[in-house]
Amino acid sequence: MLLLRIAWRNLGRQPRRTVLTSAAAVFAVVLTLITLAAAAGSHDRWVEHIVRLYPGHVEVMAQGYRDHRTLDYGMTLSEAQTAALDRIPGIDGWAPRLEAWALAIPDRDDSTGRAAQVIGLDPAREGPLTRIGRFVREGGLLSGEPEERNVVLGRRLAENLGVAAGDSMILLAADYYGSQSAERFRVAGTLEVGDDTIDGYAAIVELDDLRRFVEYPGGLSHVAAFASDPSQVEAVRAELDRVFSRDAYEVLAWPELLPDLYQLIVLDDLGGYLTLSVLLVVVAFGLLNTILMSVLERVREFGVMRAMGVRPRRIFGLVVIEALLMSAIGLVIGFAIGIPLTLWLEQHPIQMGESATEALELFGVEALLVFRMHAGQLVLMAGVLVGVALLAALPPAFRASRGRPVDALREA
Repeated sequence: MLLLRIAWRNLGRQPRRTVLTSAAAVFAVVLTLITLAAAAGSHDRWVEHIVRLYPGHVEVMAQGYRDHRTLDYGMTLSEAQTAALDRIPGIDGWAPRLEAWALAIPDRDDSTGRAAQVIGLDPAREGPLTRIGRFVREGGLLSGEPEERNVVLGRRLAENLGVAAGDSMILLAADYYGSQSAERFRVAGTLEVGDDTIDGYAAIVELDDLRRFVEYPGGLSHVAAFASDPSQVEAVRAELDRVFSRDAYEVLAWPELLPDLYQLIVLDDLGGYLTLSVLLVVVAFGLLNTILMSVLERVREFGVMRAMGVRPRRIFGLVVIEALLMSAIGLVIGFAIGIPLTLWLEQHPIQMGESATEALELFGVEALLVFRMHAGQLVLMAGVLVGVALLAALPPAFRASRGRPVDALREA
């Protein structure tokens, strides 16, 4: 406590220098908090946009389906598993899917077929969970008479086939038993999401229609679960792991389902951290300069303290405490300014410019700069600033602790 009181008193010897150094720390804390919140908000929006488009936060599939993508590795849900899915905490809901590859052929003479990935969906379940229905450009998502077999095509696939809403087409595929199956479908609409896989190959049909088409009653390729809060994805995954045996099923979260997106977020984080590290280096050198100047001005004082029997490690600790106090002042004031400001920005997203608005609207994303603050950001900021203060204090502290009584005589 004595060292703490002396260190606090020493900060008041050069108030202007202390204020300027603490102000640099305050600026670094506020800017870092806002930058980290903007990155977190952007990443959450990227994930929500892509996950809610189709994949889901977590997928459950049979072992082997991920590698082979064939009906041989499909799955069916028991009543117990269905009931367990309905009771999973932390999810908005789940959606059953069935996928199969087929040859899509326009229903006219001398037509050329194209490869298509037929996706069987349950519109009643998909509607509240996914955004894919918002991208239908013509017609509707599987709209039409109940007795009709409808299909919604990706825009580029429809253009390559030369069909539009209302036209008839034929799907030719291998059924569950390996035999060929062919069926006529009515084009209910087209959709464009900005993804080559969906726009160029997707043929979306009713789940029950696809089950009958491939003769796979109750069959599924996977189940997609949608978390209510993106931060709860791992908890949802753990709960699904408990319901579905690892010997027979795979439970994959979105980072494994969308590795490109995950790597993009990691690279973006690394770029942000490198930029912020430059700011922290500037703060570290400012703190180092302040503490070093303070030590050089007090050579006589440290010499007298040594002559009075004060041990070097206590002088070392005194200098370190002064650096920590200065950084603590900057941290407290920075949090006092940065946290309310970031929380306000969370409630008031920033509208982007006109060019960004036009570009993002093509993908159905609102052109807003969104902020999201996590408790981990505050802990990270506090730990980093304390670490920077310690590193900056080491050289001056070592110099001060090596002071000798004879140095006090030379400075007299």
